[in-house]
Amino acid sequence: MKGKFLFLAGTATGFVLGSKAGRQAYDRIAAKARQMWGGPGTQKVISQAEGLARDAATVAQTKVSGLLDQAAGIH
Repeated sequence: MKGKFLFLAGTATGFVLGSKAGRQAYDRIAAKARQMWGGPGTQKVISQAEGLARDAATVAQTKVSGLLDQAAGIH
């Protein structure tokens, strides 16, 4: 119950603050966020992170596969 109350209080607070900021402020923030997200620097970092995640997944898959093979050999 406490969690629901806090959620509703947070939602109400966000609504009030958002209403006071107005649509223009929201539009400026949203435009800046889109600009940053689409920027070449951001896209480069995203691409690097994807590569690292892919490499880590391959390593993890190899290790798990090896452990499963090892476990199957024990029984």
